[in-house]
Amino acid sequence: MSKLNQVSCNECGLDNICLPRGLSHEEIESISQIVKAKKTLQRGEFIYHEGDNFRGILAIKSGSAKLVGADQHGNEHILNILLPGELLGFDGLSTDKHSCAAVALETTSFCLLPADSMDNLFQNIPSLTRELFRHSGEKMLEDKNQLILSKRPAEERLAYFLISLSERLKRRGFSASEFKLSLSRQEIGNHLGLALETVSRLLKKFQEDEMIMVQNRFITITDLSALKKLLQVHESDF
Repeated sequence: MSKLNQVSCNECGLDNICLPRGLSHEEIESISQIVKAKKTLQRGEFIYHEGDNFRGILAIKSGSAKLVGADQHGNEHILNILLPGELLGFDGLSTDKHSCAAVALETTSFCLLPADSMDNLFQNIPSLTRELFRHSGEKMLEDKNQLILSKRPAEERLAYFLISLSERLKRRGFSASEFKLSLSRQEIGNHLGLALETVSRLLKKFQEDEMIMVQNRFITITDLSALKKLLQVHESDF
């Protein structure tokens, strides 16, 4: 493997997110020898297209990405958002072809665990299998919550979107209260099933109610409890 493509998981700031807990130095080094760093992509570039052959599981190192699918009329629907430390590519496991596309939302880098090396790694490092299941389980829960929220009023959908981003960033060591939205307001509307005007109106309303501050794409959550009250849930539910 060339030095340009080799990854040092021991030196990566996301090692405690992507990798199973409690791995030995030797086990992490074994993964490092197989995981490949891919080139950095710019906003709008495809990580993979719908219908592409499954190449393996990918981990976002920096930046963010969106999973998109097209309906029978060719309209794009944003299915999910991927943040640093989150994994993607599971949509290609069942048929060896990706059922949706992954697109960079900003300057994004990622690592690849090649499909042809996965069986050997799983045999030698069983906890890696559990970690991949954990990541996929998180996504299933997120998808379930998103489906439930799609039937709820618009302000609840947007509140959940902001709360979810906040909690996911917090789990990955980033600020839970200040972050930049990698999605445009049009894309947020697409993801939540809301009109652009509705997203803009609600962001303004949330700011007037002193729950958030908005400056272009930068969001500061000033009253997380008030946001959660819109959903009538407790903090432990997130």
